[in-house]
Amino acid sequence: MPNYALCVEYDGAAFHGWQRQSQLPSVQASLEQALSILLNKNPHTHLSVAGRTDTGVHAKGMICNFKSEIPIQNPHQFIVSLNALSSRGLSVKGMMEVPDEFHSRFSCTAREYCYQIFYSKYESVHYREKALWIKTKVDWDRIQRELPALVGEKDFRSFTKKSSMEGKRAIREILSVRLSQHFEVPEIYQIWIKADGFMHNMVRIIIGTLLDIGKGRWESRSIESIISEADRSQAGITLPPHGLYFIRATYQDYPQINELYQAHFP
Repeated sequence: MPNYALCVEYDGAAFHGWQRQSQLPSVQASLEQALSILLNKNPHTHLSVAGRTDTGVHAKGMICNFKSEIPIQNPHQFIVSLNALSSRGLSVKGMMEVPDEFHSRFSCTAREYCYQIFYSKYESVHYREKALWIKTKVDWDRIQRELPALVGEKDFRSFTKKSSMEGKRAIREILSVRLSQHFEVPEIYQIWIKADGFMHNMVRIIIGTLLDIGKGRWESRSIESIISEADRSQAGITLPPHGLYFIRATYQDYPQINELYQAHFP
């Protein structure tokens, strides 16, 4: 039975997260409904996904996959039809057949997110649901100096809900983290973070902590000391979801997935 991977982008403001929910619009429900129509209610069109994003979180290159009893002969036409039948807040950007054992979640070896901040005295209506607006002074150089302390395999329980980690392992490996300023819109600052896995709200708490440090909330507290405390109360706020973007998933054993990103990330 053919196995197909999709690369999808979506506007988080249009959905109540990825996962199907009763009576609420979700990315999964919209795509699965469209697939059901195109594949004549194929019972195998349940979507697996690289990352189940929360309400309001956006995606630039989410990978999901499904199996179909009906072989898809013309991927381009299938994508056109899929987009026409799906909600306007999402767009399938690419599609390819993958090995039978490929699973978008369990085969994934790394995920990358970006948090976007609009740093200006005045709010922008264009970025109201696309970036976090900050008007108070931020020491971006200090934030830059804190980033190396995040890289590596560590216990990151300070950066997730305490209740969600009862009896669970909190070791994750952050592979890279960087701060950039948008070359076309200099008010936009972006913090990119890639890891082998993330806990619930981990990215939003890490970025919230970095911003608290950059705003001078604490004199002596640092990322290194917060990690060593292993205590959620020592970290910063959980930022709202609308500034967060799922960028891409990495599949070490399936390099062909990179082909799905080539047109989307030239």
